[in-house]
Amino acid sequence: MKSSIFVLIVMFLLSGCSDFLDVTPKDKQTSEQLYRTKNGFYTVANGIYDGLSSVELYGQQMSWEAIDIMSKRYVTTKASLKFKDLCSNNYSSTYVSPVFTSIWKKAYELIMAANLLIEQVEQQHGILTEQEANLMKGEMLAVRAFLHLDMARLFGPCWDNNPDALSIPYHESTEVTTLPLLSFSTVMEKIIRDFNDAEVLLADDPVITSGPLASSVEGESVQLRYRQFRFNYYSVIALKARAYLWGGNKESALVEAKRLLNDPKVHEYFPVVDPNKLLVNTTNPDRVFSSEVLTGVYVKKRDEIFSNYFASTAPVSNFLQPHSTYVSGSQTSLFAHLLLGAETMDYRFQSQWEGASGVGAKGHVFTKYRTIDKPDPDDEDSEYFYSKMIPLVKLAELYYIATECEPELVDGLKWYNEIRGHRGCLAFPEAYASMIPSYFGGWGMLLSQEYMREFYGEGQAFFFLKRITIMAGYPRGTVTPYDNGESQSMSTLDVRPPLPEGEMK
Repeated sequence: MKSSIFVLIVMFLLSGCSDFLDVTPKDKQTSEQLYRTKNGFYTVANGIYDGLSSVELYGQQMSWEAIDIMSKRYVTTKASLKFKDLCSNNYSSTYVSPVFTSIWKKAYELIMAANLLIEQVEQQHGILTEQEANLMKGEMLAVRAFLHLDMARLFGPCWDNNPDALSIPYHESTEVTTLPLLSFSTVMEKIIRDFNDAEVLLADDPVITSGPLASSVEGESVQLRYRQFRFNYYSVIALKARAYLWGGNKESALVEAKRLLNDPKVHEYFPVVDPNKLLVNTTNPDRVFSSEVLTGVYVKKRDEIFSNYFASTAPVSNFLQPHSTYVSGSQTSLFAHLLLGAETMDYRFQSQWEGASGVGAKGHVFTKYRTIDKPDPDDEDSEYFYSKMIPLVKLAELYYIATECEPELVDGLKWYNEIRGHRGCLAFPEAYASMIPSYFGGWGMLLSQEYMREFYGEGQAFFFLKRITIMAGYPRGTVTPYDNGESQSMSTLDVRPPLPEGEMK
């Protein structure tokens, strides 16, 4: 029975495997046949990674669409009923409820697939080398922890409300069964445990000695290359920092973040974006700042995201655009610092936004996922790998975590100013540091601005608003007038959509 379920899951996952990962067998195979060769193991692993890039997860709903719309990034007055309901917190509507069900089911389907693959890796004898087996098991533990973390962040409570409040199930076996909801604190303990185990297993990850290896080499398997499209040693440490922060353990979050921020190898292998290459490149600019991405997903049809949803020519029901003065044009716009004024020199503004064009078009359109030219127009298969990338874990997040978690304000300000410098922005004067707790209500307001700029189209804005109360006196999830993609008025998002019916015990 388990073998049959496994084959069904695997073959479903492999139906759209990404080109550069694709080693899909031509005919359906039984579980026993699949695991007779090394290629079979990688076929399954690649299918799981491809599942992460699906519409239900980080190819759409959990990155640039549903989760971003929930954070009220866009005007939805003329949009589809699904988009309107997502933006207005109507999570139980006929149009939105299936979205959450599909996210939930796809996530737990991949978790089950990862568990099954872990079991097979543990049972195989000599088909994989020791390094290959450790890497594969470590990556799958990271997949499991990552997906549980995002399901807890989306459907669960916040740690400071009640750590013992029920959150989500944690699936860590290969049994097909309905699992009970666990407390938020228990779920977080299991997530950290899996990330810790993954880190140990990834101790020989090629990324540590050779970097991302973002190219293919003739005669060499791609399976130990393209480390940015897999959960690698560095991204696991970054995710531990994220998990600790979400669990309310700022001390441990800071330790993990600084392990990477203070590591010269990390800065060598994942260098900050070079404005001299980014801003003068009009043919194939790296708008996702891929050099800083620790792990991302490969989305075959990423080109269609801009044309179908963000371009001025997109259908009205799909068109995702902030209100006309939200991006630039007022003292309270996205690219205006509350103290330092207009910041259109920000690399994110210059490379990821452009003025809307067309009849009646106003404001700016979001271009992060706009099509870029191929390196060789005559070669049908040529492409820059970052032209298909949607980030999952980025180095910038570690700067924000360190900023928030440093016990001394001036130390946090150093991290804040360092990442702002990497984005072409002026430093916040240290002489004004005393204003941060008194005028800005702590780091919430300033970091909110950075999260919105940095993670637009990546889904992290909702999670930040869910976790942090921006200003004293306002409820969690408050979207202020200068931070509202839907309207100029203050509003509050519903930070906890309901668990899909029938998905809990």
